[in-house]
Amino acid sequence: MFEFITRWFKKSDTKVEVKKKTGGDAVRKYVKQRYINPARMKKDGRVTFTAEDIEKAMGLGNKYPLICSALDTQKFIEFARVQLIRREGAAQGATAKWTFKVK
Repeated sequence: MFEFITRWFKKSDTKVEVKKKTGGDAVRKYVKQRYINPARMKKDGRVTFTAEDIEKAMGLGNKYPLICSALDTQKFIEFARVQLIRREGAAQGATAKWTFKVK
């Protein structure tokens, strides 16, 4: 009984483990797990990140066009249930920066 309770109330690890996939879906899933969901749990209204943040964390090896094209879609907005507030920086580079409103 005690083991059940300790497992039930165990603090979740804030690190998100992502297998090395090289698709837009993997990028969208990572961003949702790493940025959107924690912001939603903290009741933060906005979340901001760059393509460089994602590339370094996922180890994609300068695949900025993949990251930008995955996040600049309606598919991501619907998947993550967010609203794009601002898109800054390069069209497909490390300085691409997104600010989303978390619904």
